[in-house]
Amino acid sequence: MPVQEDEFSGAVAALANQWKLENGIGFLLRLLEAKYDSLYQSMTKQTDITPRQFGVLMALLQEGPLTAAALADRISCDRNTLSEMLKRMAERRLISKKDNPDDRRSIQVQITVKGKNALMAVVPAAARLQELMLAPLSPDDRAHFLRCMLAIAKSAPESTNS
Repeated sequence: MPVQEDEFSGAVAALANQWKLENGIGFLLRLLEAKYDSLYQSMTKQTDITPRQFGVLMALLQEGPLTAAALADRISCDRNTLSEMLKRMAERRLISKKDNPDDRRSIQVQITVKGKNALMAVVPAAARLQELMLAPLSPDDRAHFLRCMLAIAKSAPESTNS
């Protein structure tokens, strides 16, 4: 059904007319994500480990074996998405899964030698990518930008009912 001219007026129309895409967080996040993904592919020169899988492997390398629930929390990923990712990573032998000795109802995930080698091959390029992405900012602004992003990511509600 086409929108009638008088259907949206007043405050909503003024808001829409004044909206600047370049100031919209969703627009900017998509721009940054697209730039990051493109650079990640070209700088790491591989397609085996996605940025999300990089996070899984890095968390397991740094923290040791984790339950799937703890890993999901650590990398801020929903459990269903993580479960599918872990299945693919286990098939490629980047990670291994075993029964959790503390709770047989859950699994424990750990990085394999193949996973560690794959991760180490990507780490230098990932570090260069971080530097490249933050290069337009001063060192103080870089730290502030990262703190702000983390604060928003950690405090934003998953959804609202408004």
